[in-house]
Amino acid sequence: MADKQVQVKSSTEISMGDISSDSLIKAVGKGLENVSNDDITIPRLAVVQAGSPQRKKKDEKYIEGAEEGHIFNTVSNKLYDVEGITVIPCGYRKSYVEWVPRESGGGLVAIHDMKPEGTTVDPKTKKAYLGENQIVDTAEHFVLIKNDESWEPAILTMTSSNLGVSRKWNTLLKMKKINIKGQMVEPPSFLYKFKLSTINAENDLGSWYKYKLEEVGQISSKEVFSQAETLSDSINQGKVKASEPVDTETNTDNDPVNNTTQPF
Repeated sequence: MADKQVQVKSSTEISMGDISSDSLIKAVGKGLENVSNDDITIPRLAVVQAGSPQRKKKDEKYIEGAEEGHIFNTVSNKLYDVEGITVIPCGYRKSYVEWVPRESGGGLVAIHDMKPEGTTVDPKTKKAYLGENQIVDTAEHFVLIKNDESWEPAILTMTSSNLGVSRKWNTLLKMKKINIKGQMVEPPSFLYKFKLSTINAENDLGSWYKYKLEEVGQISSKEVFSQAETLSDSINQGKVKASEPVDTETNTDNDPVNNTTQPF
């Protein structure tokens, strides 16, 4: 009786149309045998803003249902729950992204590990430029995202006013101490879970959405801990490839996000 119930459930879950569950099981992984980690990129998370192409129906980057404040996956275009998603921080790095300004056509030029020599700062807007291109300080937080019963890797990209959120998050994690066998030690960042959502911010130039992070506890699953540790090791060993930043993270002179400097 028990075996029959399991068989029915399995058939219901994985059969598609006239394709039997047995056929699908025999074909597991086929077509992807030659795909290695070098052929995969980790998607980024980004926030839909008022002027984002993800909201413009005639734009190729349009996402149906996208509203201001939504967080979305830049590879799958998946929109996440507006109430927030659970993430585990697994690694961090700072980069300097070079963009062609939108008014000049826009587009990614390069991602630099260090701020390029010759970069200048406009004293009025505080924006950094290399020639005519804009250099954007970018904080990249590598995370695992809770997706139903599984966890998926992603990169939480923070620029402009979100850099203050990034600094606060890093500081909070660096301040953590736990007692292990009588010794106070710095725990791995991936011991902790956070709720990621967005909140509205505004100044004299306008309003926009930025990230909000709230600690929601520690992970207790050995399997999840191992997955997070593996991702962390891959980041430190330079084995992780990130997908390209999206243009919702670049800003024009009229964008309040890029003209805002907020305290820690």
